[in-house]
Amino acid sequence: MKTPVAILFCLAAAAFALPAWPHISLPLGSRWLEHLNKELLPFWSTESAFGNPFGAFPTTRCDDGTLYNRERPCPELRSNPWISPHQRHLVALSRQVYGYGVAFHLTGDRAHLNAMKAGINFIRQNAIDRVNGGLAVTQNTLDGSWGPAPQQRSSQELAYGILGLAFYYYLTRDTDVLQDILVIKNYIFTQYYSTRLGIMQMYPQSNQVANTKNKQLGAQLDQMNAFMQLLTPLLSGPLQRQWKDDLLLLCNAMLNEFYSPDDHLFFLTVGEPEDRKLTTAGTDFGHNAKALWMIRWTGLITGRADLVAFAEESARALFRQAFQDDCGCWADGFSRGGALDVNKTWWIYAELDQLAGTLALHDSALTKYLSRAYEYWFSHFIDNAHGEVWNGVDGSGTPVRHLPKQWSWKNAYHSFEHALVGYIVTQQLAGKRVTLYYAFGDTPVGFVQPYYFSGTVQAAESEIDNHGHSVQKISFGNIH
Repeated sequence: MKTPVAILFCLAAAAFALPAWPHISLPLGSRWLEHLNKELLPFWSTESAFGNPFGAFPTTRCDDGTLYNRERPCPELRSNPWISPHQRHLVALSRQVYGYGVAFHLTGDRAHLNAMKAGINFIRQNAIDRVNGGLAVTQNTLDGSWGPAPQQRSSQELAYGILGLAFYYYLTRDTDVLQDILVIKNYIFTQYYSTRLGIMQMYPQSNQVANTKNKQLGAQLDQMNAFMQLLTPLLSGPLQRQWKDDLLLLCNAMLNEFYSPDDHLFFLTVGEPEDRKLTTAGTDFGHNAKALWMIRWTGLITGRADLVAFAEESARALFRQAFQDDCGCWADGFSRGGALDVNKTWWIYAELDQLAGTLALHDSALTKYLSRAYEYWFSHFIDNAHGEVWNGVDGSGTPVRHLPKQWSWKNAYHSFEHALVGYIVTQQLAGKRVTLYYAFGDTPVGFVQPYYFSGTVQAAESEIDNHGHSVQKISFGNIH
């Protein structure tokens, strides 16, 4: 049953017309939906993926989707004894929650939302540390205990612990989940941000030993990437102003501490001047692409045209460094000394595609990268037997299989975000509507956006399923 949506939708930004770019070599949005349904979801739709109880998602499984078998361990786990099958990692759990959210967002199938909600419930009931603050980040599945001590939890792990919660709030506007996010975010900025240094530290300020070793780009970047960038436009009043200010703080930290104007690159760990030079330190293109993506979005939502211009100019330089004409694909980065690393890691490749796709929406010349890079992804990264993508491929295009497809820092997140952004970008470039699904229920919503992007709502309706639950089907145009 379908009824008009009784929601006031506001434009995410002032509308302006963008011409469609009829590039026949770009995949259609339908190819990304096929990628989601037939090439990614099969790995995440098995009994073994859902956990026991439902929502207690396991951190690692074999490449065929089966759980660890002590009597007959699969080669990918047997050869990596440091990956414990008896430890649940919050980062992996939260990333799997995110993946089910993307599946619902693109299909409207409430089974995916139900899986997402089960993971959300597990995190809120078990991982949120309501005594000490923040989140516990690992669980021993043999005795059920969570740890480690608060001083040993990294700000990066806490950020990704919020990832699933943030995407769930974006889809549902569940105010209880938002309250948990706000409390954890305040804890992170209180305990980890150093006003004296002007950076977010990787460990709490009370852990002086860990924090004197180095400054890390990821401590700044992943607060933005995991939850702040998505949620800031959904907030209002003084709360939104504070989050905007905090986004700018993190941008400034990245630019002041980690960016080398000479190399036009961000470096990952700094402490000495040599840490920001290609001759003495390497860097990857994934963190660079993500940093520029986040700086550009921050510039747009805070009205900082200088940040937008910097990110777009720097991105074009990055594409020239990262793109390999011989294979039509992205390289990983620069090793120490400045040599190009021609291997391709799944998340680095996804980040470059996402940045290039975003900029191609108003600079169609960048589709010269996208058309070939997308084809390389579909041809080389996918495990066609069991679903999901490999950790990467080497310089010759051969899958790299020394790690399993699912472990503590590789889960559904990057591959599913890649599919979501790919769908949005290619639909807009083809001049077609972008259709996404939300679960706002009966809650009036004054603002809706297509993920990080802005767009014009062209159609909206509620669909009521057999259980009386409503799903909002919203079609956008003019994505930018």
